[in-house]
Amino acid sequence: MSVAKLPSRQSEITHEVIESVVHLTEQRDELTLLRSLQHSILEMLPEVQVAMVCLALDADRRWVNDTACPMPSPMFPINNVLMAEIVDLDPEKSIRQHEEDGQIYLMGSLGAQDERRKAIMIRQAEWNDADLRIAHGMLNIYANFARVLFDSERDTLTGLYNRKKLEQKLGELLAGRMRGHNRQRDNNTTDYLAVFDIDHFKRINDNHGHLMGDEVLLIFAGLVRNALRDVDWVFRYGGEEFVALVKGVPPGTISLILERVRVAVQDHAFPQVGQVTVSIGFTAIAEQTLPPYVFQEADKALYYAKEQGRNRVCDYSQLVASGELSRDEPLSGSVELF
Repeated sequence: MSVAKLPSRQSEITHEVIESVVHLTEQRDELTLLRSLQHSILEMLPEVQVAMVCLALDADRRWVNDTACPMPSPMFPINNVLMAEIVDLDPEKSIRQHEEDGQIYLMGSLGAQDERRKAIMIRQAEWNDADLRIAHGMLNIYANFARVLFDSERDTLTGLYNRKKLEQKLGELLAGRMRGHNRQRDNNTTDYLAVFDIDHFKRINDNHGHLMGDEVLLIFAGLVRNALRDVDWVFRYGGEEFVALVKGVPPGTISLILERVRVAVQDHAFPQVGQVTVSIGFTAIAEQTLPPYVFQEADKALYYAKEQGRNRVCDYSQLVASGELSRDEPLSGSVELF
């Protein structure tokens, strides 16, 4: 049986597309996925320019570039007209086309929340049918894979990242430190791991039912997420326990940040439940060699907060320095905390 051969250029394009799809689907977090998408588009369509943008509402309810949102560097500026187009994008619909100043833009949503919009724009002066098919195809592949990736790393109730994602991100931070990536030393900032536990959560379930307990978890997740920055990572560890990786803050600031979370929870009126409080323990990510050792320190600070009356923030290093806690040797035996 004979096999028909593709023309040389067509074969090259097919190979490029396959390689790009393979590389794209190897990614396991949003930023590297977006960078891979940008690289793939530029590789297959070398004449285009790409901009990925994150917009957020400022204090005056105006849409502005969200510099705290990690995105690949855009290849062209985003003016007010383009911002308005991004805000109006429907995340459930296909690519929109926009023409301005001799450029034709293909625009697609990368995600939308109440006060945030993410989008990709690909522009060039003229588009032929082949280029359009490639651009649409790559964006559709990204959208499909992003949904799969989102589902695999998110908690189904709260939408926060799950324990598997926590292990990955914490492992990456520790590996970076071991390779000598000490940006914290250069700018006098530190990364922290904080553990949050909703006080008396069993009492909420017993008195109000599990459906109301789930509602408390949803509201609590939103309060924590809103009190932290986009560059910070928030995870549901399990049950009523949550974890955050707070990245690159001065040592004197971390307690203020976590105190802001505690107060936001304490002051919120939870429907039918009333006041809910949270206990928080945290530790600096420093010389630990494995993720469980970091978690162990923050967890000890959390349990100290519980023992001292709950609804408080406790720093592991301060508790050790004051003699309230002893600095244990790293966990022996199995380290499969995750």
